[in-house]
Amino acid sequence: MTTTGKAGSTTVKDSLTIAGVILFVVLGYIVWQLARSTDQPETAGFHPELGGGNMDQAMAALADLPEDFETLVQMGNQFMDNRNYAVAAEIYKRALAQKEVANIRVDYGACLHAMGLDLRALEEFRTVLAQEPTHAIANFNMGIVFSGQHMADSAIFYFNKYLELEPDGRAAPTARQYLQELGG
Repeated sequence: MTTTGKAGSTTVKDSLTIAGVILFVVLGYIVWQLARSTDQPETAGFHPELGGGNMDQAMAALADLPEDFETLVQMGNQFMDNRNYAVAAEIYKRALAQKEVANIRVDYGACLHAMGLDLRALEEFRTVLAQEPTHAIANFNMGIVFSGQHMADSAIFYFNKYLELEPDGRAAPTARQYLQELGG
């Protein structure tokens, strides 16, 4: 498959990264199942590394994803809430292919960050901020990623921007705590 331009290259990288993470999770699940002792009670597919979901259900959900945007978003939210970030990211990506919604792109970026793909997460947050500079949560998430990257000046900038936009928002106490820790 040949792509041209940065956007096509990024889309291919995203697909390969997400597919790799899903493959890694599936292989981990198989190894875990094989290593389980037979005298343990069945736990309905619960596995902490999979975010508490049943992997068979997750893989079936990917194979049978609905076409409508709203259902995709609801499913993405459910997988994200269950900390199954690779599956949630794939679902959000499919929703974004149908309709560009800033909040969905921010959730997609949050999943990428949770999967350890900080540079890709920053790209998604920057995309949102280029279109909507006052998107509070995108600013907050930029601060989170920069803080994790030990880039204090950038983290302080974005946490302060978030607090300008939503001084009493749900994430305001967390932003203030980070600022205090970062000396900002």
